[in-house]
Amino acid sequence: MRKSTSIGLISGFVLIVGAILLGNTWGKFFDPASLLMVVGGTAAAVVVNYSFDDLKRVIEMTQDLFAFEPPSLQRRLDQITNMARTARREGVLALDRHIDDVDDELLEFGLEMAVDGMGEDEIAGMLDQRIAEMKSKRQLVADFFTQAGTYAPAFGMIGTLIGLIQMLNNLDDPSKIGSGMATALITTFYGALLANLAFLPLGDRARKQNELRGKAHYITREGILAIARGDSPRMIEQRLGFLAEDETDEEAEDAGAESTEDATDAQPAAAAA
Repeated sequence: MRKSTSIGLISGFVLIVGAILLGNTWGKFFDPASLLMVVGGTAAAVVVNYSFDDLKRVIEMTQDLFAFEPPSLQRRLDQITNMARTARREGVLALDRHIDDVDDELLEFGLEMAVDGMGEDEIAGMLDQRIAEMKSKRQLVADFFTQAGTYAPAFGMIGTLIGLIQMLNNLDDPSKIGSGMATALITTFYGALLANLAFLPLGDRARKQNELRGKAHYITREGILAIARGDSPRMIEQRLGFLAEDETDEEAEDAGAESTEDATDAQPAAAAA
């Protein structure tokens, strides 16, 4: 997932620039004033819509779009079932010495409440509040890029209208109408390009990453509540195991593909021997 985002953006821009360079009028596609209109206008619009604190958070969390590691749902489920076995065998208080080994903030938070003897309803309320806060922060990035993808084509059209007005005011020389029209349309091109190749895909990627985090949060929430109720590890695994099945199937397919490739590579070597 980390590589696909960068590869998609780079390959998309390379293909479009390559297609432009293959033409005879590639110089017409590079207009600083039009680019300033689209980029500057989009930036101004998002500044109007978001506070500076929100923009700082967006900049910080945008790095996660390119460095995102999907949470291992099966590993999270294994952690919870192991904690449930310890709680059933030694009591919930025995989990206190295992909390430091937990690498997930939400799971650690829930286990601390369970160890402190809080009731199930109270734990559920606190977990729901924490999950809602985390979701709201992450949703900010998806909303930011989606709105930027809405503003960019609009400012491209505004730039085109400005160019058309300027062109229509100078109709004394009909030979310049064609080049003036082409220049006017460049801003629409820039707006559509940035929106459909960068802003909107990044917004969709952020939402998909949030969905994966949401699955992990659901497993964590239900697992902690099950531990607080004293449910058996087997019951927890049966109740939540279906969420990790898709991940396990994908890993098995990847492993099968790798083994097939290895076998294919080994056949010429065996024949040569």
